[in-house]
Parts: sequence; structure tokens; C-alpha cells
Amino acid sequence: MKKIKFWLDGCDISFVAEAPDDITLKQLLKQCDRITPMWCACGIRSVKDDIEPEIIIDYNDIRKANDDVSCYIDKE
Repeated sequence: MKKIKFWLDGCDISFVAEAPDDITLKQLLKQCDRITPMWCACGIRSVKDDIEPEIIIDYNDIRKANDDVSCYIDKE
């Protein structure tokens, strides 16, 4: 079984994670919801439906939802 490695990042802590390369996002979120970091909020986890997105991801693109989002998105 092939694996993928990726960062789960937070403001004070981060983890290198590994998962099967064919895991669905739904499965990944379900497992990441089980993480309770010992420091400041961390990583990837699910959210309530009523929260507006800050980052929009498409099959071939990624963009900030507005200029107030505190990050940079690298060009290809």
C-alpha cells in the first residue's frame, strides 16, 4: 500500500502525518477530528457548514476567498 506524508500545521505546533495515498478527504477529516493537540489549535479538521471558506480549492487551482486572508498562495 502506498502512503503519502504531509504536514498538519497549527500556530504553535505541527505534525508530520502519513496516510494511505487513496484515502478520501472525508476519511482523512474523520480521523484528524480525533486529534487533540497539547498546544494551540492545529491541523486539518472538519468545520460546521455555516462558516465561510477562506481558501477555495478547485481541481486545478487554489485561491484566497478575499484579500483579508493571512497567507500567500504560490503560483505554479
